[in-house]
Amino acid sequence: MRPSGRAATGWCLRDGVRTARAIRHATVTGCAIPFAQPEETALKIRSSVAVSATLLAVLVPSAHAVEVVFDYSYDSVGFFTADKRAVLNQVAQVFSLNLTDTLTAITSSGGNRMDAELYNPQDPFGSTLKINDFSVAEDELRVFVGSQTFASAQTLGVGGPGFASFSGSSSFVNAAFSRGQAGALLSEPSDFASWGGSITFGRTVSWYVDSDVRTLESFTGQFDFYTVAMHEMAHVLGFGTADSWFTDVSGTHTYVGAQTTALNGGVPVALQGTDAHFATSVNGLAEGVSQQALLAPSINPGRRKYMTDLDWAALDDIGWEVASLQATVPVPEPRTWALMLGGIMLIGAAARRRA
Repeated sequence: MRPSGRAATGWCLRDGVRTARAIRHATVTGCAIPFAQPEETALKIRSSVAVSATLLAVLVPSAHAVEVVFDYSYDSVGFFTADKRAVLNQVAQVFSLNLTDTLTAITSSGGNRMDAELYNPQDPFGSTLKINDFSVAEDELRVFVGSQTFASAQTLGVGGPGFASFSGSSSFVNAAFSRGQAGALLSEPSDFASWGGSITFGRTVSWYVDSDVRTLESFTGQFDFYTVAMHEMAHVLGFGTADSWFTDVSGTHTYVGAQTTALNGGVPVALQGTDAHFATSVNGLAEGVSQQALLAPSINPGRRKYMTDLDWAALDDIGWEVASLQATVPVPEPRTWALMLGGIMLIGAAARRRA
């Protein structure tokens, strides 16, 4: 399936000057059966191996952390049953426990306003939504989730960061745009933070919904909801979508971020043709075990993938403060951690990008 993309422009005020900002989204696809792939995706069908009761690295709370909050306001069809929400809670915990940035609150009041815009979680390729006078708490990332019966059966999900329009004082606009991350305001951005974003999951996909992602059982013929949600959340966080990501993308479809390149033996990491994903040949380490990068452009049925050290390193290069490059699953801490939102989009056998 040929990757496709669409673009939207959010208008931003920086020091009183309104500038256009490209907002991107990415998609990942799953391979249900072997079929011919165009050169752009270079996907290969891989056999899945069921691993029973594999316990992976766990996370413990840090002194300061991002709070990912999933918002189900646009779930008009009841797609997000209790078991799916439980998986998303675990996704939120992984990112919330491992990202230690301090994000400035956005408070729309008086003459200082932010109107949040996002791809419609129920129709991400057909429409966008605007939420006037949007506010978000300190450290919070709000991710709106929904579902759709995609035109292609290969599509598993789609997602990316939100965008916005601002009005008010230059200090408010800069703080709201950057969430207090000074590097996001540079002409060649070295940091990234948004108010959140959106994720859409395939409504008719045969999902494996795991009640406890710390263990892994066989799920032949189904797509792992946890894997897709983790992948899409990384896109919401800027992988393949943020301006600071593209600061480190070379013209030869390689990623030259310092942390990622160092982990790759000093060699820039190969990217898939649209530069929104690592190439399918890229492997990293998850708990010391070699695994195809989570942010490769596809996932096969019957297989779970975790964030590898290269995936986390890329988020570090984008500008996030990453506590561990080996974070895979969380330890539930209901007394300490609130539910969080996350997402970007995964699709069946190819990758797509919102630009």
